[in-house]
Amino acid sequence: MTQSLYDSWRPFLSPRVVATVESTVCAGLDAFGSNPIPVIGRPPDAKGPALAAIRLDRGSLVSARSDWLPVLRPLVTDMHAEMLFSVFGAYELARVTQPDGQSAWGPVFFFFGDASTWNDPEDPRVVRLGPDDLADVNYSRFWHCYDGEAHEGYGVIEDGELIALAGVNHYGEGVEEIGMDVMPEARGAGLGRAVVGAAGSAIIERGNLALATTSPWNIPSARTLRSAGLRYSYTLMMSFDAFGGAFPMPAQPLGRPYPGARLVNYYPAWAMNQDIEPRPDL
Repeated sequence: MTQSLYDSWRPFLSPRVVATVESTVCAGLDAFGSNPIPVIGRPPDAKGPALAAIRLDRGSLVSARSDWLPVLRPLVTDMHAEMLFSVFGAYELARVTQPDGQSAWGPVFFFFGDASTWNDPEDPRVVRLGPDDLADVNYSRFWHCYDGEAHEGYGVIEDGELIALAGVNHYGEGVEEIGMDVMPEARGAGLGRAVVGAAGSAIIERGNLALATTSPWNIPSARTLRSAGLRYSYTLMMSFDAFGGAFPMPAQPLGRPYPGARLVNYYPAWAMNQDIEPRPDL
């Protein structure tokens, strides 16, 4: 019998997930802590973001460019992990990264799945898409599906049009990442669940771990990933180059608590952030 690497109360931390965590922050699990959260320098030749912060059940860790540490350490030292790993934390981290043209983003939930967690009913609507098929995808619509990076995809085509897609990208040793989009006119028919299920099944059949990420405000995405058998493991904050150094604003929460539930803006229109500009490339 295959031993489960996940149960209902312990986050998914298989050896390959641990390796992914350690490569992201350039440190071992023994460096994680709390009260205060440790802040360490990244090697100058380290791959990945110039700033990465991960929260595990055992504690948290921030790793960043050495020249940011004098400002970053005092900022993080008196901050609880609940605050750092939030939109507030992204704003505060941007005070350090933004002057150098780096945006701060997060929190992002990381979900993993293997044969012990996976749940794929094999939807007959899904077709496999190879590199030639993926080259014809309109990535201004399927913008979570790794334009130029996906090595395969799983899609649903209706009346000759691609309406749902899960792209699969090599993330790390033994780990493949799923990115998924469903066209607005096709949502609510279980297509996201179908393409994610097919993508994850292929990854697991190759002996790899399936990975997918989403933000806390993307309720439909989180529900889809969980229903497919992906299990929460950790939360990430990071820096990256985006939009000429502009700060990337998160979306309003997507979805509904349940079908038919009414949604009303708690704040009036005049209280919305009037400084937000539209994304320039979509």
